[in-house]
Formats: sequence, structure tokens, C-alpha cells
Amino acid sequence: MFSVNIDKIVDMTDNERKCYEELVKTLKSELGTSKCLAVTKDGLSAFKIAYSFVATGEKVLFIDADIMSEIFLGKYKLGKNLKGVADFMRNPEKQNDLICKTNNADMDIIFTGVLDDGVISEDEEEMMKKLIFIYSADYDRIVMSSDEEGRIAKYCDGTVIIYNESEFGEYAAQNYKNELESNKCNVLGVVINE
Repeated sequence: MFSVNIDKIVDMTDNERKCYEELVKTLKSELGTSKCLAVTKDGLSAFKIAYSFVATGEKVLFIDADIMSEIFLGKYKLGKNLKGVADFMRNPEKQNDLICKTNNADMDIIFTGVLDDGVISEDEEEMMKKLIFIYSADYDRIVMSSDEEGRIAKYCDGTVIIYNESEFGEYAAQNYKNELESNKCNVLGVVINE
């Protein structure tokens, strides 16, 4: 098991911190006792949401399940030998060493892992249900950075779409929301980052 320092990633201005606190308060109300939240379109915001849940006293597992982007693997320069979501999807019996500890005792991470061929079968995709089930007993909340198609988000209790203000368009956002809902995602709302 290894550990990473998340201080730089969760460094926020006072205004940004307040916005995430308000968002998490709303999400807690929407989710109730449900544990698993997916975030699409912005992996860094997903991480900050997870950290904001920690700030409310919850123990949180952040899962970087957007296999095609590997944002956090690259950010931490962890290399190709790191086990993660992709490895679990391919071989769920070998789930050892998926958890990465952070310098915050109440937040752990599962990184993407490496998907050599870039293809996720439907059977592998459904392994996300098993992954969520396995870890849901150990955490108050699971927050996932999901692929944009919602293939992973559909296994979560709710999904939040995050747009940067410069990329937001009401018509496109509505179409994207409808697309996710047609893929069986429970879309809780759209958030626009300034």
C-alpha cells in the first residue's frame, strides 16, 4: 500500500471552498443515505467534491473511474504498474492493493489503473457494481470521476455534471443530461464552474 499527498489538489480559495461546501450540503440532501456519487466532465472538481465531503466529517473513497483520461495517474506520475479500476474490471478476484492512502486519514483513492487496449466490455463495466459494493461498507461516501458516456455513472446513486463556464451551453447541457438519463444515470443536476 502506498500514499500520496493531496494538499495541492485540494487547495482552494475561500470563495471556492464555500461553493463546494454549499454543493456538498445540497448533494447530501439529495442523496440521503445513498453512498455513491458520480461526477462527469471534470475530474478535478470530482476530487474537490470528495474532499468537501471529508470536511463534513465523512470517510470518503475517491475512485478515478474515467479510464480513458488517467488524469490523476499522470498528475502523480505513478507509472504503469499501479493497480486500479481497470485491473479490477479485468480481474475482480485480485482486488489487493487498489487503495491508495492520502495524507488525510479520512480520504482514500483508487486510481484508474491501466487499460492496455482502451476497450471496456459490458461484463467488465458491470464489475463497477461489485467494486462499489465491496467498498461501501468501509466508507461513508464513494465519489467517482466517471467517463462522459455515463457507463460508470449509471452504477452510482446519483450523478452531477460539472461544466466550466466557458464550455457551458444550455442546449448542449440539456442534451447531455438527457443522454446520461437514457443511459440509466440518475442526474441530480448541473454545476457551472466560474
